[in-house]
Amino acid sequence: MPMVVMAQATKPEQRQQLQATYPDWIFKDADAVTPADYGQIEVMYGNHPLLKTLLAQPSNHLKFVQVISAGVDYLPLKDLQAAGVIVANTSGIHADAISESVLAAMLTVVRGYHAAWLNQRGTRQWQLPITTSTLTGQQLLIYGTGQIGQSLAAKASALGMHVVGVNTTGHPAEHFHETVAFTATAAALATANFIVNALPLTPTTHHLFSTDLFKQTKQRPILINIGRGPAVDTAALMMALDNQQLSMAALDVTEPEPLPADHPLWQRDDVLITPHISGQIAHFRATVFPIFAANFAQFVKDGTLVRNQVDLNRGY
Repeated sequence: MPMVVMAQATKPEQRQQLQATYPDWIFKDADAVTPADYGQIEVMYGNHPLLKTLLAQPSNHLKFVQVISAGVDYLPLKDLQAAGVIVANTSGIHADAISESVLAAMLTVVRGYHAAWLNQRGTRQWQLPITTSTLTGQQLLIYGTGQIGQSLAAKASALGMHVVGVNTTGHPAEHFHETVAFTATAAALATANFIVNALPLTPTTHHLFSTDLFKQTKQRPILINIGRGPAVDTAALMMALDNQQLSMAALDVTEPEPLPADHPLWQRDDVLITPHISGQIAHFRATVFPIFAANFAQFVKDGTLVRNQVDLNRGY
């Protein structure tokens, strides 16, 4: 009988539902898998080190992996492609949470909460004046016009911001006032008040936010990274802050990650750091499971997927 390895994020009732629907399949916890099982495993649900072990087996029969994250840069993509394994992610389920996290970071700064917190931590008394502004009329430049970018663009537009998106070709995207290609960002960088990275990590996006990019800013924007840490060159970021090319950075992801306790980013008052939590949502397992259930049903039927299939060449 073919086997599904259940690595994470499954409630008992979800497992029972699968077993009742697919009696010809075995559903087994990853931690209970033994080498004797390797030749039966065709599907993996969740993220687990067992994946690399299976791919290295001469008897590997793995055909479908459903991860429970949006990003897949941590996967052995070339090995999966070589083995003919199809992969799906959970892109989209984090869009509202992440976009709200970005808005929280922006509002924390423009409404003076960050300055007030620094006062509380330091002198523990009112230090006035605290400069405040509003998001209305400010320009938001979002790198990445997928589901996260579109969710953020919609919310920011509702608050009166002018939203510009960056994607591969400059093609239009929903909720953006305008879009530009990666090769034509100079004008948008020069007028941006906030810059958000919402891109997957690929060889193209690694250290995209570099010294050369920061030199093109003119409004001392705030950089917010909710994509992947290595998209931002950390040394270049600190230099840009020192040179007043950026006024602040809000980082939910960092390079390296987790950030060592002695890293200089921790000491900066012009950097807000959160521990990779921008995409956290309530009822995660209940939200993720329908994606897997739909994909598994289609996979059993004809070996294809219906949702969120990853292009292993592109890495997203």
